[in-house]
Amino acid sequence: MSRFRHGRGGPPPAVAASTATAVALLAAGTLTVMAPTIVAPALPSIAREFASVPGADLLVPLVLTLPALVIAVTASAAGALVDRIGRRPVLVAGVVLYGAAGGTGLIAGSLTGLLAGRVGLGLAVAAALTSVTTLIADLYSGRARSRMLARQAAVMGASGTVFTITSGLLAGVGWRWSFALYPLAWLLLPAVLRVVPEPPRVGTGTLRRADVVSGPGTVSPVSVSVAAADAAPAPTGDRGALGVITVSIALLALVQVVFYLLPVQLPFLLEETFGLGPAATGAFIAIPPLAYAGASLTSGRLSSGRRRATVVAVAFGVTGTGYLAIGLAGNLGVVAPGLLIGGAGLGLIVPNLVGWVAHAAPARLRGRLIGTMTSALFLGQFASPLVWSPVVGAAGRQPALTAAGLTLLGLGISALLLDALRRVWERAAGSG
Repeated sequence: MSRFRHGRGGPPPAVAASTATAVALLAAGTLTVMAPTIVAPALPSIAREFASVPGADLLVPLVLTLPALVIAVTASAAGALVDRIGRRPVLVAGVVLYGAAGGTGLIAGSLTGLLAGRVGLGLAVAAALTSVTTLIADLYSGRARSRMLARQAAVMGASGTVFTITSGLLAGVGWRWSFALYPLAWLLLPAVLRVVPEPPRVGTGTLRRADVVSGPGTVSPVSVSVAAADAAPAPTGDRGALGVITVSIALLALVQVVFYLLPVQLPFLLEETFGLGPAATGAFIAIPPLAYAGASLTSGRLSSGRRRATVVAVAFGVTGTGYLAIGLAGNLGVVAPGLLIGGAGLGLIVPNLVGWVAHAAPARLRGRLIGTMTSALFLGQFASPLVWSPVVGAAGRQPALTAAGLTLLGLGISALLLDALRRVWERAAGSG
């Protein structure tokens, strides 16, 4: 059983973070990726089932994205609840609600009933994700925390692959069968109750210099760029910490707006353009999370020290290249590599941005700040169809993916230029 020292900003945890604790937290983290991936292969079938419902063209995509809106609206409140009553009680409540609300698709007799269940699922994910990420930030520090966050992203990606393929097979039998996967979350309850500890409570208040979780470097407000914050993972001082947190959260939201075009449009693209059924569609949709998992495992090694901003900037370009490949693809032999490249790029972006927030957040406010980050991330997911719908309607699905790829490439190039300018400024300031 290994112990990890808690960073400055709060007392050390009362119990060790054992291997069993790590496994339970990683398993609970998969609930987040299960929420959208399970239903994605079934979307075309759901659209046909409720084609006669007024406004179905708008309402059916909400089956995928409505939980994201609920999470965006409620995650900050979930973070406050995590700080007030504890991490583990919120996690347990989230797991219970997750299985119940997610499983409503098995019996919902109307599109309205199906959407109501998705609202409950969003509440459950907000509670589970916020509490799990906060527990990781509480129980681990320094490199151990970075490794755990990378493992969390990798496990989420790998589980997304498994659940998407399984859902595609079930959707081939009938779209309702995909929803049978959600109650499996209840299998996590014994492990959560037995091996997940409740860290000691810390007071609430405003951000102070002593609250910042510190590490080997510092960040000044000047070092914060559109690419990312300064590569030093643990800034000192209120402005540096808040700058890292603000930029990281904004980038996470922006990435989701662009990225989520893919899971919303891909099932329809694969069916309409390439003639694939639910099972084959599920296999293709599973490629990005698999690539995401692999890239996430390497993100900690690639992004150490001052290379982190550069890695994030390059990852924007990598993701954009994948989207361009899909948007310009004339056959499935091009779509598959595009999905692989796009997923790998995202696997380098998200763990780094989440890591910046976790490192910079003060212990007393960590639940609230991670809740805010969660809200921004899922608000980006929900806003994505609204942002891209006019483009898809006017130009088509593949041209919209091409536009998304060009957007990501532009962000990557701009981020690299800004990071290069930052380095030049730092050298000039040092020589002066």
